[in-house]
This record gives sequence, structure tokens and C-alpha cells, in this order.
Amino acid sequence: MPRKKAPEITFQEHIADYLSREHSYIKLKQSEITDSEHAIAEDHLWAFLKATQKAALDKLAVEYGTDARDEVFRSLRAELRHTPMWMLLRHGLKVRGLEFRLFYPKPRSGESVANALYDENRITFRHHFTFGDNHHEIDFVLFLNGLPIVALEVKHEKNQNVHDAVAQFAARDHRHRIFQHPFLYLAADTSDVMAATDPRREANFRWHNTGLSNEPISKSGKEYPVEFLYREVLSQVQLLESLSFFLIRVPERVAEEDRPSRKAFTIFPRYHQSRMVRNVADDALAHFIKTGNVGRKYLIQHSAGSGKTLSICWLADRLHSLFKPESSEKLVNLIFILTDRKALDKNIKDDIEHFSHLKDVVGLARRAADLPRFLKARKPIIVTTQQKFEWVLEEIRKNEALKRLRVAFLIDEAHRSQEGKMGVAIRLPFRNSDTPDTDLPEDDEEEKIAKIIQANDRNQLFVAFTATPAPATVTLFGEAFDTYSEAEAIAEGYIVDVAASIISYKTLYHLHCPVVPKPDEERIYPVGVVAKALKNVAFKDDGLIQYKSEVMLRIFEESIMSMVNGRAKAMIVASSRVAGLRYFEIIREKLRERLADYKVLYAFSDFVHPETNAAISEHAVNELKTGEQIEDRFEAEDYRLMVVANKFQTGFDQPLLAGMFLDKPVMDRNAVQTLSRLNRCHEGKQDVVVVDFTNNAKAILKAFAKYRQGSPFEPADPDEHQCTKLHEEILATGVFTPTDAHEFVELLAKGTDAQAQFRVNALREKFRNTITDREQRKGFVYLLARFVKRFHFLTCFFTYPDDIQQFAVFAEYIGLQLIKQGSVSDLMKQIRQTQVVKAAVQFKGEVRSGGPIKLKPGKRGAGKGPPSKKVSVMDMIARIRTEYDISDEEALYIKTVTDEKVADTVIRSTVRIHCDDRVYLEGAYRINVNGQIQGSYGDRGRYNELGDIKYTDTGGIFDIMAVTVIQHHLSDAGGIHA
Repeated sequence: MPRKKAPEITFQEHIADYLSREHSYIKLKQSEITDSEHAIAEDHLWAFLKATQKAALDKLAVEYGTDARDEVFRSLRAELRHTPMWMLLRHGLKVRGLEFRLFYPKPRSGESVANALYDENRITFRHHFTFGDNHHEIDFVLFLNGLPIVALEVKHEKNQNVHDAVAQFAARDHRHRIFQHPFLYLAADTSDVMAATDPRREANFRWHNTGLSNEPISKSGKEYPVEFLYREVLSQVQLLESLSFFLIRVPERVAEEDRPSRKAFTIFPRYHQSRMVRNVADDALAHFIKTGNVGRKYLIQHSAGSGKTLSICWLADRLHSLFKPESSEKLVNLIFILTDRKALDKNIKDDIEHFSHLKDVVGLARRAADLPRFLKARKPIIVTTQQKFEWVLEEIRKNEALKRLRVAFLIDEAHRSQEGKMGVAIRLPFRNSDTPDTDLPEDDEEEKIAKIIQANDRNQLFVAFTATPAPATVTLFGEAFDTYSEAEAIAEGYIVDVAASIISYKTLYHLHCPVVPKPDEERIYPVGVVAKALKNVAFKDDGLIQYKSEVMLRIFEESIMSMVNGRAKAMIVASSRVAGLRYFEIIREKLRERLADYKVLYAFSDFVHPETNAAISEHAVNELKTGEQIEDRFEAEDYRLMVVANKFQTGFDQPLLAGMFLDKPVMDRNAVQTLSRLNRCHEGKQDVVVVDFTNNAKAILKAFAKYRQGSPFEPADPDEHQCTKLHEEILATGVFTPTDAHEFVELLAKGTDAQAQFRVNALREKFRNTITDREQRKGFVYLLARFVKRFHFLTCFFTYPDDIQQFAVFAEYIGLQLIKQGSVSDLMKQIRQTQVVKAAVQFKGEVRSGGPIKLKPGKRGAGKGPPSKKVSVMDMIARIRTEYDISDEEALYIKTVTDEKVADTVIRSTVRIHCDDRVYLEGAYRINVNGQIQGSYGDRGRYNELGDIKYTDTGGIFDIMAVTVIQHHLSDAGGIHA
């Protein structure tokens, strides 16, 4: 009987066959990669140059004769010392004054004669690419015309996962050019993909999935869940499109007074970004072919953390490059990017500057005269603010020449920002300067824009980007054309879940009016206006503001200030600009009294104070320099608090924001938008704090529930002693059924590996949907593993029914694939180190730095390790001092935290329950206690220890502390034998 292939080899061969069969890629031999240092298949590049640029080669040969080829490759290697490979592919190579194209992009114009040249591009691939003296391997490297462009590492979830592939990239010797030249490094398993343009750090790899879970595109049952990877991402069309269009080079930045230095780097779009751009462009072109106009509307519902600004820039670039079929005439003549307010122009400006090829076609209308000038000059891409929307449409209506143009409007989120209001001139006479900034007549900005679009639905293309669409927007645009949900952004680590918990206060007040109007002077007003006006009186009260300011400072200093590695900032949302001014003045004074080392700012739109008639200016109040933006001042380390009324409640990107104090009610979309200011990720930012003084927490959580759903599940506690009991406990959780196991085992016997992995993907989704808590998921996986281990051990002596035997096969296969946190689930790795031998279990773990724990076999079948030696906390510290150089301060924290865990009743109870299962205590539960210890260090702000490998390494100080705690409780439970 032939030996069965390893699952990973089966998966690799499936991809290799697909690349050859469906994409017609040629397999390279290792010997064809003649420049091993730079990983270049020189004959392939030379053949491309001869086929496409013979005239230029002939000119070079006149001067260099038979050395012309050597001169080309000398020039290429010289350029590669300082220029990324993909930039040479995009811009070409200069050799002695002659220009050589290293590939030809797909012609954008239908009349272009470059189609024949485009067809000369050749993509090849090397399966099991080897490099270095030790012949290390990369699973796949793809080449374009002989030049390396993509490296791919794949894992099969039966044994490893995508995180192992990432770790493999990060652990390589990056001096080898194969880790410098390709523009894309892909790590994948059978159901997930991650991507990076620089493979040197694991943190550089970002998720590159189609959604929360991947599914095969074809319904044949023969493809893996990541079919989109080898079908789409690695297709010639998309790879060449990335080279000619999507890739962006962000240049090096030297250190300045307010900005650190930054090395140059390359940006590759996330999957949802490229998907949206392609689909909008393709649909717009198809609509034009069908109708002869571009009058379409697209709603792009992309969450915060989606990279929306870059998405808008990529879409503008793509629309600008579209041509009418079989013509050299542009499909879209003018493109307007409408931002939320002028402050957001900075985001668009910064990102669009990286699109160097658009330098001459983009106009940033920052001054009043810019917009008419750009319109007159027919600037192809114009960036302006949303309050200019009606003006632009009116200009198009009035001008016959403009009317004939096909125009696209890309509209960034139309939130309720003070400077983003349209029709301000109409409302100004009726507006009191102390009216809360959210008090807009009837509709919010997004709804107003929707109505304007409805009235101007001619030969114009509208694309609206929003995370929380207004009802009017949905009515106008229909369902979202492309969606990247908040759940995806949170799952992929791009934003923090800001609605996890809210601290709620209720502002109590009693109002009394001493003046009674005469009967003939009594007036009636809308109930809502009266209620809001009365509430404003309360929320402006100095006494209340004084009290709440003190509470805010206490919470900030006790709970927020130490977050984000001690750099956290917080936002105070006041009910009005007048109330915001009082908050600012009171908090500033309190900070001075405390001699605090941090400061407060107040961001607002200038207004006239209703009581003093004084002009209140943001620049004057904050003492800003001429031209200085308040958001730039807030970047400084010593500014930790910002008071706002409505400005920056939306559209403000500050990753260090970790706290928010709400002193005005926020509802529905406004609640989601406001709290979402906290969701930007930053190194060291794990949680956020929201404090609501309006007793409005339920309404806020209800608003978030519209966009995200989830229900916690409490699995039953497992009984580890009997195989049948464990089987019953697993079934009792409701995650998997005997039918699941039976059908899966049948599929393993009769189906393909691809079908099995597709089914694993579905079972994993079922698992995730049933158990939402991360720790509970780990508990369930451990329950499966204990069942499998117990089954294998006990079958040496007993015969179990078919249903239990089938479930054991099922559990062993899927157990390793359920959790994809870290490198091959650390939990399952620990369990895998338990070696089963007849009538004995031998556990192999690690406790010392650099060496494994070697536990002697215990009693037959009992699953126990050797007796543990009881050790005191001071003995443990003495041991640590002999192995590590620690200070007295560190020793004090080690003692304090260890004592804390020794006193922890939950840990004590767990150890007593499992005192006979030393495999669990020394393995998975040791890791659990280690994590709790690290959490205690985090609570105390001891980030140096958390980043020190002598603490965090396996067998390091945290591990020693965890083992000490467990041994202490074992002793109390009678688990220590004299």
C-alpha cells in the first residue's frame, strides 16, 4: 500500500497543479534561476527583452557587442541596491541611456497598440524554491519575466496554521535577497491568508481574507476554502494590476520636531480595498456599455479601520484611468473627492501624495479661489469639502460645457461635523451660538447629501463611503455594494471593541424658574426644543461641571492614564460649546493646582459667547501658533485631554485615544460614530474606557447592536476521569453532534482533502458562533484534546462503541484546527507533547530558561507527574536571583504578584479539582496562570517586564512564578507527598 502523503504536501501540490492548469504558469527548475543571489531567472528576462524591445537591445549591442546582456544585468543589480524590484518593474530600467521595460502593463485605452506587448509577459513559479548555502526552502516563489515578485508559504491545518507560516517568514535570514525583492509575501493555511510587503516582522503581516471566513468560489467540492488565493490573488491579471496600479511607495521621512523618523515602505491593498475598487470600476464600465451614461450610485459600507482614505484614493485613480470601450476617450472626465471637513483634507492630502503618478492631475481646493480655478482648468481629480457639493452641482447645471462631462463624486462620511455643514448661510441667522452642535434641523448631513444626489441623478456617478449609513442614504443607494463590517475590523485587529463596557453615571438636577410670565406673554414651543433647552441649563451648571471634572480627572489618572504603555489620551464630549469652554477652564485650573505633568485642549468651532458677546476663538483659547492645527498640538506627549462639543466627535483619527467622557446624550448612528473615535489600534492598546454621565449606556449599546451581534455561551465543566463522561460533556455543549462526527469520518474515508478542509472550515465557524469567549474556546479545545488522549490511553484495555470511536477520530482531526491564535495553538502543542505509551503517560514540558522539564513517569494510567517539591515565595525569589539579574524593585513586584495569585481562590479551587491531572496543571493551566500573572503586571503598568524575554520566555520568570503558585496550592490540596 503506497504511503499516504503529508497533508501539507497534498495542499501544496493542489496549488501547484492549479497554477499550471488554470493560469498556464510554467514551472521553473531551480537551475533556471541562474542569479541565485538575486533570485533572477536571467534567460527568461532576456527572452522577454528580445521579444519586446529588440531595437533597444540592438543599439546596446552596437556599443557592447556580446557583452550587452551582461551590461543589462549589471545595471539591474546596481539599481536593486537602492530601488525596490517592483518600482523597476513599474518604471523601467535605464542601461547606458537606453530605457528598458521589464514588463508591460495592461493597456488602459481600448485603442492602444500595447496589447501585443502585454501578451508577452510571462509568469512562472518555482515550487520548493531553495536559497542559501543550507538550501532552505520557500514553498512557492512566483516570477514575472524572470524576476521574483511573490513568495508564498503554506501550511495545512491538520498540523500547522497560517501563524506558523508567518513565523517562518519572520525567522528567516533576511539578508537573502529573496526576502527583499518580491513585493508580496503571503502566508496561508487551508482557510486563512495573511500578507506583507516586508516579511521581517510578524507584525507586518495583515489578514488578507475575503471576509470573516473564506469559502471556495467553485462549488465542485474540490477546492479549499482559500481558493480565492490561488484563483484570484495569484492570477496574472491581479498581479500585473498590482504592479501597475495598486502598489504605493511611502518615502523615508527624516525626524522633525513633532514627528519621528520613518523608513520607506511599500503598501499593498487589503483584500476588501482591491475588491471594492475593481468591482466599482467594472460595474461602472458595464453600465456605460449598456446605457451610454455613468449615472450610477454605490454605497460602500466600510467600517472604521478599513483604510477608507486609501480606498478613496485608489478608486479615484482607477476611475481616472478608465476609457470608453475601443476608444482613447476617458470614461470619467472629472472626479470630486468630498471630505467631511477641511481638517480631513490632511488625510486625503497625505495619502494621495503617495500616488506620485497623479501629481499633476490632482487639485486640493483649500482656498476659495481654488475650486473655480480647478473647474475651469478641468483638473481631473479635485479634492474639496462637502459644503461645496451643492455649489459644484450648480456650476455644472449652469455651464453647458460642464454639463456634457461625465463626473464622479466620491463622498467621505457625511457626519455631523461643525465645519461639514451645508446650507450654513441659510441656518446662521436662526442659530444660537450656544445650541449644541448636534442640533441640526430635521436631517443630518448624510441625509441632506442623499437628497441632493436624488435631485441631481443625471450623468453623474456617486460613491458614498460610510460605516453607519443613514436611512435616507440606504433608501437612495439601496443595499451596500461592498461591505467590510465592524466585526471584520475587530476580528482582524484593526480597531478596538469600544462597546465592550461603559461606566455609566446619571446627572441629577432639579430646575426652578423664579419668574412667572404674564398670561398674555405665555408662548408654546415644540416639546423637544423645551426639553433640550432645559437640559442645557443643567449641563452648563458650574457646580455640576466642577463635580464631574473632578470625577473625570480621578478616573483618567486611575484607570486611563497608564494605558497604551502610559501614553493614553482621553476625550471629553460636552453638551455645547459654552459648556465645553467651562470644562476646559475648570480642568485646566485643576491641573495647575495639582501641578500635573499633562495638559488639556479644547477643540471647537469659533463662536460668540451668548452671555458676554465675546468672540471665542479656538486659536486664542488654546494659544495655537499661526497655522497650527489643534489636532497636531494634541499629538504632543504632554497633551492628554481634549474637550470637544461636536468637533472631532467624528472623523478624528488619534490611536492614543483610550478614554471618553460623555456629558451629552448620543444616540443611534451618532453613538456609534462618537465612540468609534476610540477604536483605532496602537501598540499596547488592549482596552478602552467609556464613561457616560447621561445615564444613556443602554441606548449606546443598542446602537452598536445594530451593527454587531453576539451571544456568550457557557460550556459545561468537563469531567476528565472517564472517556464516556468526556464524550457526554462535549455533546452537552451543543457545539458538535454525533452526526457531525459520523459525516466527517465518512468524508475522510471517501472524499478529497479539499472537501475535508472545506468541511473543517464550516465546523470551525459553527464552533466560533456557539462559543464566543476566547478563554471558553480554549477550554473546549482542551476538553476535546483530553477526550482524545484519554481515548487512546484507555483503548489499550477497553473496546468502545462505534459512536465514541468515530467521535475520537473526528475530535483528533479538527481539534488542532479550531483555534487559530498564535503559532499552532500553544495549548494544543502542550497537549501534543504528552506522549502516550501503553499503561503510562509521560509529559514533556518546560520550566527552566533554555531547557525542558523532564517529569518522571507516575503511576500506571493515572496521568500524574512526579511529586512536586513545596517551595516558598522567598525561596522562589532566591532561585530567580541565582538565574537572573533582577533589582530589588523587581523582586518586590515578583513577591507581590505571586502572593496575590497564591491568595486567589479561583486558582486554588482549580488546582484542587485537577490535583490528580498533573498533565493539565503543568501544561495548559500553567500557561493560564502565567497569563494571569502577566495581566497583573499590565494592571500595575510594568511594561518593561512584559517586554523582557527573561520574564516572558518559556521557563522564564513568569513561568517560575506560575509553577510556584500551582505547587503551593497542590501542597494545600494534599498533592505533595513527603
